Amino acid sequence: MPKYFFHLAGDIAAHDVLGHDCTDDREAEAHGSFIAHRIGTEKPEMVRDGNFISVRDERDTELFQVPLASTTV
Repeated sequence: MPKYFFHLAGDIAAHDVLGHDCTDDREAEAHGSFIAHRIGTEKPEMVRDGNFISVRDERDTELFQVPLASTTV
């Protein structure tokens, strides 16, 4: 199963060093969206232009940028 990495990019960057196994790119995008919504809901002050989850494959190729968003707004 391929490993994907979900880096927080923007004002406060954080690199995912462990990664997460996903069956394919579509599942990786959905997992990135889950992370983006969780951060946005738990830390609404982080929801702003330029803050996003960068979904990357094992070769460190960026596949998706998922903006942070709150599920409560």
